[in-house]
Amino acid sequence: MTAAAAAICNIDAFLILPSVSLNSLILFSEKITSSSDVKIKSNILEYLTLNDKISIGEPTQDERGKGCVQVSSDSSSTVKALEVLARIPRILAITSADCNIIPSQHVLEAISNSRNTTWATELTAIALASLHPSDDITNNKMAQVKQQWISSWTKGGWGSDSDLGPDISSDCIGTLLATGTDNDKNIYAKFRMPAHPAIFKAAMGLSLLTKCTEAESLKALTARGFTYRSMRDALQELVLQSTQRDESKKGTVRDKRCWDVADTLDKVLSRVTTLQLEDTTTTAIVPIYERLSHSLEENSKLVSIGDEILLVATRDIEAGEVITRDYTKAPQLVNDDAVEGSALRLLLQFGLPPKAWPEEQ
Repeated sequence: MTAAAAAICNIDAFLILPSVSLNSLILFSEKITSSSDVKIKSNILEYLTLNDKISIGEPTQDERGKGCVQVSSDSSSTVKALEVLARIPRILAITSADCNIIPSQHVLEAISNSRNTTWATELTAIALASLHPSDDITNNKMAQVKQQWISSWTKGGWGSDSDLGPDISSDCIGTLLATGTDNDKNIYAKFRMPAHPAIFKAAMGLSLLTKCTEAESLKALTARGFTYRSMRDALQELVLQSTQRDESKKGTVRDKRCWDVADTLDKVLSRVTTLQLEDTTTTAIVPIYERLSHSLEENSKLVSIGDEILLVATRDIEAGEVITRDYTKAPQLVNDDAVEGSALRLLLQFGLPPKAWPEEQ
């Protein structure tokens, strides 16, 4: 391994310095003489190398943690096609491919013990393991950075208490994912209801919001719930300390760990993308890319090169223009037949607001 390649493997090599131009990029490892001189930063963006033409602000509430990544409004800040917008250390991304190199045996066992192992199972397990690191990696700087990044994910797709209103959310814990059982259909059929009452009412509300049919929204919600329940029992073992919740959310220790699995899955679903790594295509969540706004005519793309992931402009991007990705290209859950570009899927999986929905909606 060359000195430069070795530097890429070290997270300290990617601390961003003020006013860095990618046109004259120098590996920061050449400027850092001792890793002990560098402290863990609270914002993962400080570990990325950002084009100095990029402006990043706080996302608005309706963006659910997304948005506000754009080219600076300065008239001289136009980005050219194929220009690098950000350099992201590969080690900071969460990918299904990591399942082959995870050092913790209990994580691998949790994944393999799930009833229906999918990309959603793998990414959720890795995210949970990062949030609840075992003793052997708590002093690892990379692990701490990734833990802080995942902890900053405050929103997921549609279906939280704030979306549902008190009439429905009183029957839910955290998200709709944690409502009901695999036997919903059999249990509620005698009451002439197709599912748990909260899910049934939510499906009606979701259909009104997105103009889809109640059957379509119910199927999409059911598919999401099935995905959660297939991993719930196995992955709850990865939650070492459950999240503190409102006192009205009573439950056993196990219940609370399961609710954390639901919340983490919800956040994973809203951020996932596909990524080409060398000779394989994998599912992934990549820093900064996971918070871009949506557009069917995206103006950026991820490119993996060695130990880096590059966010590259796919066309000229004018000053003040938003950096976008196409969320319809993201992986979809098994048995979820929602049309990839429909308002139903954009809202339910990604939590994207009406301005991102198809115009006919």
